[in-house]
Amino acid sequence: MFPIDLPENWQTAEDNELLALKKGIQHWVCAESSLTVKVKELGVSFSVEVINQCYKPLSITTKKILNTSDNVALIREVVLKQGDTPLIYAQTVMPESTIIGTEARLAELGNQSLGQILFQSHHAKRGKIEVSLVEKASHLGSYIEQHLNQPIVEPCFIRRSVFHLNDKPLLVNECFLPALIINIED
Repeated sequence: MFPIDLPENWQTAEDNELLALKKGIQHWVCAESSLTVKVKELGVSFSVEVINQCYKPLSITTKKILNTSDNVALIREVVLKQGDTPLIYAQTVMPESTIIGTEARLAELGNQSLGQILFQSHHAKRGKIEVSLVEKASHLGSYIEQHLNQPIVEPCFIRRSVFHLNDKPLLVNECFLPALIINIED
């Protein structure tokens, strides 16, 4: 089951016509700030639940996205929750060479938010935000419905960005779950 397969078709946030029609979610998807902070601002208790962390061979496509020659990466999957409700599913791909030296702590975050590290560091830079849709019938869509118990009425938006922490790449994917969409729709 893990790591969960993500969509293959991505485009820049500005080019996604459906996103342009959904101003409430667009504000979240295009936010340059930390989603951890945004979820905390909703109130109630915030938590990070790790659902999987494992090493996996990198696909050719992901190696190109990260501009790495590494063959293996640490994949970390979490849900950001408000109270008991999952609002964001996140999957981070960290090439082996990224998690050595001072960045070794990234492999040992546990229930700590990655966003807290990235957005507090002056050595972190974010690349462009790309978006895709998570369909009900997809691997992630099935996980959302069956394991997070959130029916997908319309496709969920997912975004991805390459971050560089001290010039070391990591790919952060964040899916906006139905429970969040209900809270922020126009």
